[in-house]
Amino acid sequence: MLIKTGKILILLNVLLFAGDLNFVASVNRTEVGLGEPVLLTVSVEGEDIGQVPSPQLPALPDFDIGGTQSSQSTSIQMSGGKIVQRQFINFIYTLYPKEIGETFIGACQLEFRGETYRTKPISIKVVKGPAQPTQPPAKMSPSPGEPGAALGGNIKLVATANRKSIYQGEQVIVDYTLYTRLRLADLDLSEAPSFRGFWVEPIFDAQRIEFQRKTIDGKLYDYSVLRKSALFPMTSGQLRITPMKLDVAVLQSPRDFFDFFGTTKTLRLESDPLYIDVKPLPSEGKPEEFTGGVGQFNIKTSLDRTTSEAGEPINLIVRISGSGNIKLLEKPLIPSIPGVKVLEPEIQESTDFVNSRIQGYKEFRYPLIPQTDGEHAIPGLNIAYFDPAEKTYQMLETDELRFTATQTAAAVELAQTGGLKITGADIIHIKSDADNLRSQRQSAGWWLALPYFASLLGIGLSLLYRRHQARLLTDRAYARKLRSSKLVKKRLKQAEQHLKKNNHKEFHAALSRVLIGYISDRYNLDVGLLTNVDIVDELAKRNVSEEIVRRLNDLLNQCDMRFSPGMKCENPQELFDEAKELLDEL
Repeated sequence: MLIKTGKILILLNVLLFAGDLNFVASVNRTEVGLGEPVLLTVSVEGEDIGQVPSPQLPALPDFDIGGTQSSQSTSIQMSGGKIVQRQFINFIYTLYPKEIGETFIGACQLEFRGETYRTKPISIKVVKGPAQPTQPPAKMSPSPGEPGAALGGNIKLVATANRKSIYQGEQVIVDYTLYTRLRLADLDLSEAPSFRGFWVEPIFDAQRIEFQRKTIDGKLYDYSVLRKSALFPMTSGQLRITPMKLDVAVLQSPRDFFDFFGTTKTLRLESDPLYIDVKPLPSEGKPEEFTGGVGQFNIKTSLDRTTSEAGEPINLIVRISGSGNIKLLEKPLIPSIPGVKVLEPEIQESTDFVNSRIQGYKEFRYPLIPQTDGEHAIPGLNIAYFDPAEKTYQMLETDELRFTATQTAAAVELAQTGGLKITGADIIHIKSDADNLRSQRQSAGWWLALPYFASLLGIGLSLLYRRHQARLLTDRAYARKLRSSKLVKKRLKQAEQHLKKNNHKEFHAALSRVLIGYISDRYNLDVGLLTNVDIVDELAKRNVSEEIVRRLNDLLNQCDMRFSPGMKCENPQELFDEAKELLDEL
């Protein structure tokens, strides 16, 4: 089964379970009065199981067996164009507890076709008088790991947060899980939750609903995690996460023999809202070197080389790695370096979800332009982050780095003047005895001037190259514009490879990087923190035609479909061709 957004109908597959045969046990109640019956139901589900034997019950010293019965049913569903028939056999045992107190029903066992299957034990509480009737629970957010407290019926959409009180910038994991005892035909995400006030890192969005089974409060449920996200609060106070809403089509029992599939009834499911209490970071003891990091981090600095000739830039690489709000880290402050010009950094980042934490790195590459010859020292860096586990600020330090620069004078002079500097030495002395002058044209052939013109041409090309090099060092927009065409070809090739392999999510991500990267370089925009709306607004200010802006916005929105559960591009090849055409026009 697929999950989708919007109102587009989808093709269904059979609900998926692990293995060909399911063997589970459940009870009608987990708290019972002494002398009251407990119904133990042992269920077998699978294909062609008509000859399955009765299960073996565990030893039941705390119960008397009052009777047994069995029932059998068949479900017919369509999967991949084929009719699939599954059988359900229930063995029902009536048990009467003998004593007051805590007890349990051990694992039942089934031997079938050379395989051994076992159920999980079930805890039972026996009280003196009649057990209290089950009351419907209040509508509240369930505690993590306790979905049964909020089920209240046969089907429920449960939102859970692994923490309810955190610091600003600290991670919280939010899950949305569907629990059901009903058979479902369709599932439609009608409204996604709003994470206003949070930075969101998607971890998992179900593209296909695969159910597993678990016993909750003695009752058997099918469950599937629909969405998992890591959230980082951007502000303090109580933040509200709005409910997720689903439209679920539930299969009804067929009314006559020829109605193989029965009818469906659509239910609207809504999770409870979640409330997260966000504490502000302490102001006391907050270092000036704090760059916004909340978590646990390390820092490493290096140079891509240690020598520079003729003003060639050297890259200072600052990599901050660890776990926490990595993408929200601000660039470190580079101290003043005598005789060196520090340009704005290029930023790269990578994150992954490992051991229930967002982990990865953020790398800053600062171009350093030497202005004088000699050895230059880059002071060690100091950055601070907040460790929520220790509830204190931590300081990271790096060692001093050194590099040597030579032949910088000519490059610096050219970069400052923007061209060739003319001095008095360039002007040839004018002779005063003009009477003795005569033309050399008649006595000297034109070919004698060839070396002269060749020298002028060489000097001109050299000046153009040096001007180009100087502009690369001082004009970031010019450098980004020149490199954009090379990166576009490389990134388009990566996107095309994902397209050929039918890796749709990776294809959309790669195509988005092509478009955003080209716009960033072509128009010298820092689009790392801009939304799609901000990007098209910036292009409109630069007199880009409305038609191109509209097409770009459509392409970016289609690329963002990878974040929507179940949504799939109908024709990715057309999307790729449209992106190539638009890039040519830009």
